[in-house]
Amino acid sequence: MLAAKLIATKDDLTFPISILIDNQAAIQSGESFNSRPGSYLTDLFCNRMKDIAREHRDFKVTLCWVPGHCDIHGNEEVDKQAKKASEGRHNNSLANHLPSLLQHGALPLSTLALIAAHRETTHARWGRLWRKLPRYNRINNINPKILKRSFIKFTAEFPKRLTGLYMALCSQHIPLNHHLNRIGKTPSPHCPHCPATVETVPHLLVDCPQYQRECHTLSCALGRKASSLPYLLSNPRAIPHLVRFINAMGRLRQTFGVVPLPNKPPD
Repeated sequence: MLAAKLIATKDDLTFPISILIDNQAAIQSGESFNSRPGSYLTDLFCNRMKDIAREHRDFKVTLCWVPGHCDIHGNEEVDKQAKKASEGRHNNSLANHLPSLLQHGALPLSTLALIAAHRETTHARWGRLWRKLPRYNRINNINPKILKRSFIKFTAEFPKRLTGLYMALCSQHIPLNHHLNRIGKTPSPHCPHCPATVETVPHLLVDCPQYQRECHTLSCALGRKASSLPYLLSNPRAIPHLVRFINAMGRLRQTFGVVPLPNKPPD
């Protein structure tokens, strides 16, 4: 209450003055500039203290921390009024009882709140656009987090060539006959080893009998999960084994060469 009085007026002050505060963070916030929500109140208080100090030679104000609810009348009254205000706007203080900065309608906007709101709006908009794309269902079934921040963390330790291979496998825009036939580069979409089967990413990684030996090695390392395409393409522990498997089969070597392992082993 006294702090509010100091903010509101410079007159009728007798020094020294002690302000008792039960919030240590509020006291410490006055030591340096920050952009946290509500920091404009701290800035207002500090600037007003400087103005008062220039006009009063005997200026002396001490901020003291006191534990909450320790039978100090002013402290108890502040808690009471804060709880009352939180019950609804009908309990708000009258405008002419507020410091001048707070009498002009909307409060100053928090930089962090604006950034968070912008990020949330942008993320929601991108989510709506992403769900309308023709490849959404295919990629989402493999890794629902592929376009979120977790994907950036997931691929952070990937060499460039491995990142290219990974994105090609997820999008299925990869030099296998199914994709090459679709863009007019091969006459048939079928697997060169399985004439009646379309050569897709799932067929290459899970079903093609030509690579039984390589599949057996992969199964020994990953167990039953070796036949799960979402697991192979979204679990950090599976990626090194998948890279070794692709290097061993040689089917994609003409495009990607020998693919390097992630720079950092998975946790």
